[in-house]
Amino acid sequence: MFGYIRPYYDDLKMREYELYRSVYCGLCKHLGKDYGIINRIALSYDCTALAMLNMAVSSDRPCVSRGRCVFDPFKKCMFCNCENDSLRFASAVTVIMTYYKFQDTIEDSEFFKKTAARIARLFFLRSHNRAKRDYPEIEKIAKELMTAQSEAEKTHADIDSASDPTAKAVSQICALMTDDESQKKVLSVFGYYLGRWIYLMDAADDLSKDIKSKSFNPFIKHHDGDINKTMDYCNSVLNMTASQLVLAYDLLTFSDFRAILDNIVYDGLSFEQKKHLFDRHKKKEKKKDMYPVLSKEHSMGKE
Repeated sequence: MFGYIRPYYDDLKMREYELYRSVYCGLCKHLGKDYGIINRIALSYDCTALAMLNMAVSSDRPCVSRGRCVFDPFKKCMFCNCENDSLRFASAVTVIMTYYKFQDTIEDSEFFKKTAARIARLFFLRSHNRAKRDYPEIEKIAKELMTAQSEAEKTHADIDSASDPTAKAVSQICALMTDDESQKKVLSVFGYYLGRWIYLMDAADDLSKDIKSKSFNPFIKHHDGDINKTMDYCNSVLNMTASQLVLAYDLLTFSDFRAILDNIVYDGLSFEQKKHLFDRHKKKEKKKDMYPVLSKEHSMGKE
C-alpha cells in the first residue's frame, strides 16, 4: 500500500487521535500475532483506514486496552481490538498486498532493487501462504490486480485504463466488509473511486522520477515540459475522482469512527494532494484556493 490514506492531524481532537492510534497499534499487534513479527514492517496508514472502515460498517465494536509497544518496551500504547475479524481482515490485506508489491518490484526494477525485493519476498512467503489460505478471496483479487496492471503498463494505457485495476481491486475488497446489500453497493462504488485516487495519487507523486527513468506513468502523456502545469492537471484529475468518492461516502452508515473517517475523507485526501503534488515540487506561486478541502459543503456545491 502507498500510505496516502491518513488523517489531517491538525483537525483531530485528542480523543480521536488516540482512538486512531489505537487502531494503528492494534493492527500492528495483529500482524505480529497472526503472521510473525517481521510482518509488522508492512504496517500502513492505508490498511489502518481499511480496518477502521470495516469496523464502522460492520458494527464491529472496538475495545481499547493499554499495553507496551513491541519495538519500544518502555512506551505504553493503546491497542484496539474488536469482536469480529476486522483487524484480521486488514492484516491479511496488508500481507497479501505487500507480497505482490515485492513481486511487482522484481518484475519492473533494476538488478539491485530486484535482488533486495527477492530477499524481502522470502520473509513474507510463509505469511503470504497463510493469509492466502485464510482469505482466498483477497488473494484472488490481488492476483487479478497484478495481472491486469501489468497488461495496462505494457500497452501504455491511458489514465482511466491504467487506474482501473487498482480501482476494481479496492472496490472488491470494500464490498467484502458487509453482507448488507445496500451498503455493499455503496462500499463498492466508494472503494472504486478510492482505489482510483490511490493509484493516480501515486502516479502523480512519482511523475518526476518516472520521467527521468522513462518508466510507465499515465500522466507522462500530459507532460509538456512544465512540471508545475502537469501537477495542476494531476490535481484536477484527482479532485474529480475525490468528488465522486465523497458522494458515495456520504451515503454510508457508520456505527463508530465517523469523526475520524470524515477527517480522512474530507480533509486528509486534499492535504495529501497539496503536500505531494505542490509542496514537494516547490511550486513558486501557490494560491490558497488551489487546495480545496473536500468538505460536505464542497461536495454539494455550497460555499
